[in-house]
Formats: sequence, structure tokens, C-alpha cells
Amino acid sequence: MPTLLHIDSSPRPDSVSRQVSAEFARTWRKGNPEGRYVYRDLAADHVPHIDAAQIAVMHRLETEGIRDLGTARDAARTPEEEASWAVTWPLVEELLAADTILLGVPMYNFSVPSTFKAWFDRIMIAPLIVSQGADRGPLSGKKVVVASARGGAYGPGTPRRDFDHQEPYLRAALSMVGLSTDLIFLHAEMTKASHVPRLAQFKDMAAASYESAMDGARSHATLT
Repeated sequence: MPTLLHIDSSPRPDSVSRQVSAEFARTWRKGNPEGRYVYRDLAADHVPHIDAAQIAVMHRLETEGIRDLGTARDAARTPEEEASWAVTWPLVEELLAADTILLGVPMYNFSVPSTFKAWFDRIMIAPLIVSQGADRGPLSGKKVVVASARGGAYGPGTPRRDFDHQEPYLRAALSMVGLSTDLIFLHAEMTKASHVPRLAQFKDMAAASYESAMDGARSHATLT
């Protein structure tokens, strides 16, 4: 039974990244009526930022060279570590159980929202990280789709191409845990054209980019 893990990070209920991710999810669920759908809203249900207790556990895993997930599950020792690890481990299990991972991630100040970063910092634990020289890790082989919204344009040839620290960051970060082999980005750009007067001239560009992202969501969802 295929499983879709759907994660949204925008604080806006009607955000474009949520619209694109929702379109993918709707199409996927229609094509996989017996599939399992897991949804996590990082804006409504914040994941606490990584803390000293989790870092202590992660350092211990690295120092002792622990790669086994079963051993890592019980790695917390103090009450503080146990409380922190109890936040992290369900997030790890959601990733392990998923066949397709759908990430709704808008660009905030050229990078990603802190809600998403807090989630990712939690799941970046030693057993999930692909070892240097290794080809695969526990998460390898899963499909990842990023539903992205950007206020401006950051594609090749645009003035702010070098300001894009969203996609490069996500590619690098996801590669650390073996999630870069089957990775799709669905970018809806120029979203600020709808409400920023000086960008109104780009409304047609924004509409075309939005439709392209929505079409991509539908087409890629039918392939999973």
C-alpha cells in the first residue's frame, strides 16, 4: 500500500505553495484510493527547534558510530533527552514509512521558512545520513516533490538568479539523507505580482508560472 507524506510549511492558509501541494495530493489520492495519506502542517503544529538535549543524543550516535535505527530509537538517556527525542522520532518514522514525500515550501528571504528548517534539523540524525562513500541510506529510493512559491523570478537568466538559496539548499540538504535521486521542483514564481503595484506588469508571467506548477503537480502525481 503506497504512502504519501504531505508536509506544508507556509503560515498562510491560502498560500500558493499550499495550493500546488494540495493539487498534487488530490491527484495522488484519486489515483491511489487504497493508499495511505499522512499530513503534517508545520505552521499549525510547530516542530520545536532543535535543542541541547537532541544535540547531545546526536553527538552520542556519531561518537559511537551508531547507524542502526533500532538502537538509535532508544538512544536517549536523561529525562531531557527522552523528552526531546520523543518529538523527533515520530518525524523519522513518518519519513521511513513514506513512499512519496511532498513538501510545500515557499521561498522566504531567498531561503526556506523557519518552520521547515526546524523540522529538517530534527530529522537530520546520523542513521538517516548517507555515509561518505556509500550510495544509499534508509530513505533512498523515495520520490520527493517540492511545491514551491516565490515572490519573484529566479530562473536562469533572471537578475536574481544568484539570490536563490531555496532550491540549492534543499537539493544539498535532501542529498544528505539520500533524497536527491528522484527529486522534483514545482516552482510558481512572481507570486507578489498579485499585490505589489510595481510588479503588476508581471501578472501574466505569474499566472503562467502558477498554471505550469499546477499542471506539473497533476502530471507527477499520476506517475507515483
